[in-house]
Amino acid sequence: MDTQRLAIVVYDPAAAEQRRAVKRARPATASVAADAGGAVVPYSTDVEPINAVPLSAVPPRLPRAPPPCLRNHILPALGLRADLPVHYIAKKTVTGTDLNGHQNRFRIPTDGVLRNLRPILTVDELADANLLGDPAPRPRRQPELDADTEGEQAGKKGKRQKKQGRAHGGLAVKLVDLDAGASWELRLSRWDSSHGTVVKGEGYLDFIRRCRFKRSDVVEIWAFKQGAFRHFGVTMCDESPLHLLIVKRDDQQHGCRYCHPA
Repeated sequence: MDTQRLAIVVYDPAAAEQRRAVKRARPATASVAADAGGAVVPYSTDVEPINAVPLSAVPPRLPRAPPPCLRNHILPALGLRADLPVHYIAKKTVTGTDLNGHQNRFRIPTDGVLRNLRPILTVDELADANLLGDPAPRPRRQPELDADTEGEQAGKKGKRQKKQGRAHGGLAVKLVDLDAGASWELRLSRWDSSHGTVVKGEGYLDFIRRCRFKRSDVVEIWAFKQGAFRHFGVTMCDESPLHLLIVKRDDQQHGCRYCHPA
């Protein structure tokens, strides 16, 4: 038969009262953490309050604005209304190919074309610039062949002819610089091969040299055009081609030809 040992415990009222007094003296947070089985995290009440600015007090970010002299001087000099809508297109860094005489073109950033330029063009203008629809994905490059295999195929098929691109004239456009004025009428078009959108044409190099742009200059591109307006059968203003203003950022700009005449 199993027996269970019994122990005699002597109750000490003084010790029990002391334990109760220690428990009452504990901080409330320590007691809660101990009861929950977690660690006691000390904290201090002498910490300075955070000096944060409420979100409602933060001033809103101002939208980009074109140079003031554009409306004051450039638009009237071009024979356009001073209240024309002017649209921000893109920011870009001038590259060596933009200034290269053999390239003879100025490239517009693709993201700016898709987001900002296409929405302000008509369907006919989009078609002229080859900007209707999204470009087809570029075909994947074929794996390179070794020299023997490539030589055999070349002997069978003869010299491979270079693929000719699709001919398209492009959308009439004029480039504008605050100092150099406006260019001759150029053409804006998207290439089928690289899907890049460029401004090209006779007179481009002469204009870009007069702008005094240098490689690595950061410029902004703005677009505006004037639609024909008739009032009671009277033509108040004629339709204009698309204009693209290219202006250096901030303090890099060399100044307006009308604000700072030579």
